[in-house]
Amino acid sequence: WGLVGGTGLLGIAPSADGAVLVCDADKGLLKLEENGRVTLLASAVEDSTIRFADAAIEASDGTVYFSDASTRFNFDNWFLDFLEYRFTGRLLKYDPCTGKASVVLDSLGFANGVALSPDEAFVVVCETMRFRCLRVWLKGDNAGQAEIFVDNLPGNPDNVRLGSDGHFWIALLPVH
Repeated sequence: WGLVGGTGLLGIAPSADGAVLVCDADKGLLKLEENGRVTLLASAVEDSTIRFADAAIEASDGTVYFSDASTRFNFDNWFLDFLEYRFTGRLLKYDPCTGKASVVLDSLGFANGVALSPDEAFVVVCETMRFRCLRVWLKGDNAGQAEIFVDNLPGNPDNVRLGSDGHFWIALLPVH
């Protein structure tokens, strides 16, 4: 699988079962177990190849939310996505019960980091090209709806994590 020294390994996240979820930009969403076994969880969604798996987070029910930065370009050609300035990124969901991935949200400007709220009522996804992060409601009256979580950031959001303080921490790439 080329996990050691691979250039396309991006987001990693712990799984409740002790394994590690790995976003391999070229292969898709992987699961690396403690014994070294690697399982490909998702390489396609709705008959579309996952070209640029980027970041993942697992919910308490085992559902994995992960980003596909671009449906047009892979890790080696990521900059072409910025040059074209088309919004082809996606927020995806892997359902462990069905073993299938589905699209939660598409037309994202280079989908990047993902994080769940403390109560798992929503997931946040970074849009690197648009200098913002979106919130997609998973529960409640607004379930399935997306809205701006934070906008006009002073740099390109590259990742987001929920801190132990309950706040979201966003890593920004500097604007030159």
